[in-house]
Amino acid sequence: MTHSNIIRWGIAGTGQIAAQFAGDIRHAPSAALAAVCSRDPARAAAFARSHGDIAPFGSLDDMIASGTIDAVYLATPNMAHHAQALACICAGMPVLIEKPMTASREEAVQIRTAALEAGVFAMEALWSRYLPAVRAARQALKNGVIGEIIALEADIAWPQPYAPDSRFYDKAQGGGALHDLGIYGISLARFLLGEATGAEGAWVRAASGVDISATLRLRFGHVEAAITCGFDRLGSNRLIVEGEKGVLVLGPPFIKAQAYGVYGSRRLADLAQPGDGAGGRKLGKLLQHLPLPGTARQDFGFPGTGLQFEIEAASQAIRQGLFEEPDNRLDDTIAALRIIEQGLALPPSPGTAP
Repeated sequence: MTHSNIIRWGIAGTGQIAAQFAGDIRHAPSAALAAVCSRDPARAAAFARSHGDIAPFGSLDDMIASGTIDAVYLATPNMAHHAQALACICAGMPVLIEKPMTASREEAVQIRTAALEAGVFAMEALWSRYLPAVRAARQALKNGVIGEIIALEADIAWPQPYAPDSRFYDKAQGGGALHDLGIYGISLARFLLGEATGAEGAWVRAASGVDISATLRLRFGHVEAAITCGFDRLGSNRLIVEGEKGVLVLGPPFIKAQAYGVYGSRRLADLAQPGDGAGGRKLGKLLQHLPLPGTARQDFGFPGTGLQFEIEAASQAIRQGLFEEPDNRLDDTIAALRIIEQGLALPPSPGTAP
């Protein structure tokens, strides 16, 4: 347990997600930004000036040893996460690791083992689990808002131009649609439904060898969940839960949901929240202001990009001396990676894309 009510965070990395973290942390009551590190000292100094004159460092080791921070957020490229997470754990420094924590289940198990043996907090940064709309929707489902759950769908896809050396398409950088996008649907399906009892999938291979698109079918007892993702199209970017008495919809995009809707039928849900693509979001926003019988909408707007809720949850857990955040354990990360491995175990669908 720390001796302060405020957890002082240091960021490793200076890219876009690091900037989002630095902007959103101001909305987390139990957290403050104290430092940043980069292999390029000039980039660290520029980032520090842009975010409140925090302390810049030229290496992760120097930042950890400085005494200026209580926890580290790893916003570095995916292939650096394993070694850097282990370095933090070895130093007794709590660590929040941007997703994917690793692209390898074996490496994730190594991080969990090291964290448990050292008694050091470690967590994957799956921020969508902490959004107020997602957590409220989870409780509403538990309370039977749509009756017994029958099925779940989560579709997430944004076009990404093919470039074999980009993080989206390079296997060494943890590339592939499932690791980059599908992980959100897998994580939230497990968050809402529990442990999957079966998984199968199909995927399309990019020229670099990773999946450019994929479909997973998961079983949660009698409930089937369809998870679809891709870099080859604009998806609906909705998460839909169908029940015996109605339909609950998060999004679009569900990974940044600021509301959820409950509808009397799937047809009504598709009309009110049609998803992205083909003017769908514009139509959805228009229909939100019209009185549609059989609909109910709960809004949970927030400032910033939404990382503050994850930051606050991690900070509270660290303050309490916990080794894991109860709603996002390392076992959850490992289970999701196991599902991805199962989905990619079969040969890809005929044809290579792009």
